Amino acid sequence: MARITSHKQRPSAEAWIGGIATLPAYIMGEGEPCRPEVLLWVDQDTLAITGSIVGKPGDLLGQASEHLHSVIKQPMFGPPRAPSRVRVSSPELAEALRAGHPSVEIVCGPTPEIDGVMVNMREMMTESPDGDRSFLDPGTSPEAYASYFGAAAALFRAKPWKVVPADEVLSVTVEAHGLRKAALSVIGQMGESFGLLLFSSMADFDAYLDAADAVERGETPTMPSYHVLNFERGAEIATSDRKTISSQHWQVASPQAYPWSMLIDKDMVSRPLTASELTLMEVIATGLAKLVGEKKALDDAFAGGEPCTRTYAVQVHGGDVTVCFRAPHEDRPEGEAFEENVLDALYALEEEGNLGDEAMRAPLEDELCQEFASSPEGRAVSKLEGHRLLMTFAAEHVGSSIGALEPWAVREVLFDIIPRKVSVDASAAPALVADCRAFYRFLSQAYELEQAEECLQVLGPRAEKQLEKALANPSKYGPAKTLLMAGKDAGFDVQSKEGIEAWIRTVNTSAATGAKPPRKKR
Repeated sequence: MARITSHKQRPSAEAWIGGIATLPAYIMGEGEPCRPEVLLWVDQDTLAITGSIVGKPGDLLGQASEHLHSVIKQPMFGPPRAPSRVRVSSPELAEALRAGHPSVEIVCGPTPEIDGVMVNMREMMTESPDGDRSFLDPGTSPEAYASYFGAAAALFRAKPWKVVPADEVLSVTVEAHGLRKAALSVIGQMGESFGLLLFSSMADFDAYLDAADAVERGETPTMPSYHVLNFERGAEIATSDRKTISSQHWQVASPQAYPWSMLIDKDMVSRPLTASELTLMEVIATGLAKLVGEKKALDDAFAGGEPCTRTYAVQVHGGDVTVCFRAPHEDRPEGEAFEENVLDALYALEEEGNLGDEAMRAPLEDELCQEFASSPEGRAVSKLEGHRLLMTFAAEHVGSSIGALEPWAVREVLFDIIPRKVSVDASAAPALVADCRAFYRFLSQAYELEQAEECLQVLGPRAEKQLEKALANPSKYGPAKTLLMAGKDAGFDVQSKEGIEAWIRTVNTSAATGAKPPRKKR
């Protein structure tokens, strides 16, 4: 008979993962703002953090070996123990650890576990339970903020978004702050999200546009850093900030015009502006409020005439500062030479089989929309932009450019595709129809479009009620719209990214537990 020998099972060797990462938050008020680093040790099997330490950028590498000793002696969970193996992604960190831990195998390799910990940490650190995140830097004096708020209020009243087109960029130079030919983008031309975006150069602005396109494609691009000045509703401002603004009697142009200023870095982490940066934004806001008073010169410059160049000595907190503007930006590449007849250019894309290429089609449609917006017919354009929906869906679902679109296709887009694809309330129907009517009147006047009158018959007196009925009919909804409208009925704000994400999480949770998603109380 074979002899059976009993062996006690030896525990598998414990492995840890280590790494140094940058935290998604800034330290303010102690010299230059900086994002601290964190040194993490993670158990490979449980993914639990066994130890961590936070320090200034560049300090933790020299502390890593000693810190690993301290974590081995007193980990955050479990008894004192030493891992047999530590995996890190940085050769420099591996070298620092090997010298102090000769009995531990230190290997270099990818550390996705550390990345996962940082993703969770970012969510916790950037999303407080009530969204109460301050944009005020405690190191900046109340007097500086009072002066800045006054300049921001004057800018809001000047309404630069009424003068500077959405696709134009201004050049800004403020020598006193080291700013030369910076790129200033004015936002709010569609009647919402008013404010400014400031980039250090035209190249950074172009990189920002490229990154925004990449985000829409589901990619994770590298953003350039930039300064932002947004005008927000009081309800969207942190409660503590709103109380401070009220108690200090800082000037606000309206309850919808609280100036919210931040720096957004390349990782899309935001921080309050320093005192110097706040003054710079005050200089630009004050100068821009003066510049938009030169409406005729700006209109001529944006229409291809002589550039509008202005220099102002503005009084801000701390004294007078000189700011120079140029419209348009001197580094702005010449716009694409559109054919004289944009409708013909769009039709040419259709004939060539390129109408579905948004990169080729969108600039032409943008040009047509701008012409419409500046025409007598387009002055009352609604923010819903029914004419743009009509063009987009005609190209993507019918395969027809707007100049070749037949009345039957207008009917299909308006009463079938839009109700299936667009998540808007049925009450939006009159505005959408009115916008499309105005667009066809413009096409008739400006381009003598032959089928304009026939298309206008589709948009006759009964069109509003017909579209309203279609928008309110759930049987016409596509899957995506069905999901969003269910979220709206459940009380979620499906017009915002946060509201959609919250609704999706609720649906997923309900699916996992077998419970029915909530319904709005009636």
